[in-house]
Amino acid sequence: MIVFVSFRHGGWTLDTVTVSIKFCFTLFSDPKEMAASAASSSSDIGDSLAELACPVCFELYKEPITLPCGHSFCCVCIKKCWESREKGTGYLCPNCREVFTQKPKLKKNVTVANLVENIKLKKKEVGLGVEARDAQLDDVNVKKGVKLGGSKSHCELCNGDAAKRCVPCEIVCCEQHLKPHQQKGHKLVDPAVKIKELRCTEHDEKPVQLYCKDDGSFMCLMCMGGQHQNHNVVAVEIAHTELKGVLAAKYPLLSESMQGVSSQLKQVQEEELQEQIICRFTEDMLEEKRRLVCQFVNESVDLMKSHVNKMKMEKLSLLGKQREKLEQQMESLRQGKAMLKTALEKLEAISFLQGSKDLLKRLESMSDLKSVRKTPLAVLDFSKEDKDSDILVKLNRNFLEKMQKGHPDVVELDRNKLRSLYGRTPSLDPNSAHPRIKISQDLKTATLTMTRQPYPKHPDRFDTYTQVLSSESFSSGRHYWEVDVSSSSSCGIGMCLNSMRRKGDGNECGVGGNPESWCLAKCDHMYSAVYDNQWTFLSVPGNTERFGFFLDCEAGELRCFGDSRALHVFRGKFVDPIKPAIGVFGVSGSVRFCSF
Repeated sequence: MIVFVSFRHGGWTLDTVTVSIKFCFTLFSDPKEMAASAASSSSDIGDSLAELACPVCFELYKEPITLPCGHSFCCVCIKKCWESREKGTGYLCPNCREVFTQKPKLKKNVTVANLVENIKLKKKEVGLGVEARDAQLDDVNVKKGVKLGGSKSHCELCNGDAAKRCVPCEIVCCEQHLKPHQQKGHKLVDPAVKIKELRCTEHDEKPVQLYCKDDGSFMCLMCMGGQHQNHNVVAVEIAHTELKGVLAAKYPLLSESMQGVSSQLKQVQEEELQEQIICRFTEDMLEEKRRLVCQFVNESVDLMKSHVNKMKMEKLSLLGKQREKLEQQMESLRQGKAMLKTALEKLEAISFLQGSKDLLKRLESMSDLKSVRKTPLAVLDFSKEDKDSDILVKLNRNFLEKMQKGHPDVVELDRNKLRSLYGRTPSLDPNSAHPRIKISQDLKTATLTMTRQPYPKHPDRFDTYTQVLSSESFSSGRHYWEVDVSSSSSCGIGMCLNSMRRKGDGNECGVGGNPESWCLAKCDHMYSAVYDNQWTFLSVPGNTERFGFFLDCEAGELRCFGDSRALHVFRGKFVDPIKPAIGVFGVSGSVRFCSF
């Protein structure tokens, strides 16, 4: 190793330029010997490149200068470093962070410059080639025009992504520029941490090293002689370890509390879902009632109007007949009057006497009209219809008053409501049945047998799991169906996507064993909800033999019932075609879709 010594500012200082001994000997040896050792020198040149590289740009020095602290840099690099800093902060060395109150005179370091030029010549001789400003050093590509300095989230030397902040040097560095600080054992923190937070509030230049337990404050070594003299003071690392232990001891209690709250939260969520489903059923039922009431009112009013119209037509018919008869009589009287007037005014004596006999007879017949009496008709009476309509209005008014007082009838969720509103009776699909599943003639019962059924080959048929799907599929709306499991000790009932695999022995082919199916499993008198091969034990009171399933495609819910009691709710995106499914396991047994 060669150390260069120079005299600056009235004193001697070391110039930190180091090259390998072997390479220096080669520089000053005979040219023939240099040529003979070119092969071995190429590796030495590579080792010396890093030692003669600027710590800012990682390239061979270009116009190297040396600061009073002894560190060398490219003249351009050190100027850019100082330009990137705020005014009034002084001039510092990017390597050791020493601050100079006045700008140092930048003089070229001739020795380092000569060494760099020799390195370039040597590399040309051995055929390596050098691009002084685009060199690749330590597998790091250095680009021209790198903006020095930068924000807090970037390296202050190369503007690369910041990795850590060096506390003693107060600099943010990337991974590459961080290595010297790591080698020196400097304290490194996250780039986001502010240096002020790591400095003592009383002594700004001193780092925080101690923690006062009594005051809960941070302090440096100089604070020991002040108000913290008799306090319980420990190192920051010890306080950190102790506090971590205290907090770690609370972790199990916190986990236990979380489990309790989680259980209560689950119960509340179940109650919320129960109330939502009840309200949904109630609204649907009321809509049905609205339809029925409107239909009844419309039919009642139509019937009353029909009765009124019938009575009107009957009376109008009688009145029409009377009117026609009176009109005929009126016409006869009008004719008699005209004849009498003619006889009195125009006929002579002989003619008058000749026709008087017939005229008197006709007038006598007309005189009988004075005694004509029209048939009295009953006055139309709509009081009964009016009374019936008043009953309907009063009934609805009483119902509204009762609702406004906040006393509506309580609507309970039961199977009858489910059946009446959304009831379905699925049929089994023979093309999907496993060969050991025998299907009844009405396509409702699936029975597990020891003999294989003569089913033809079909791509939808299960070949491993003794399962069968329904012929019907649902992708929208609300649907409810029931399954009787009283004749099976081991079975699985639920539904699956029509796209679920049918062939193979993996979980992806079993109902409940994959993300494409949802299953309520029975084993003797134990029940579980199964989805994606995750099993949840269900508390089913008694020996329930009949289970109901309510599917709400839009809400993304499959609700399982046992004797009108909600047992479990599956949630998913039920937009693809979904089919009810039955699986019968064990030695024998049968499961049946219930008819409504």
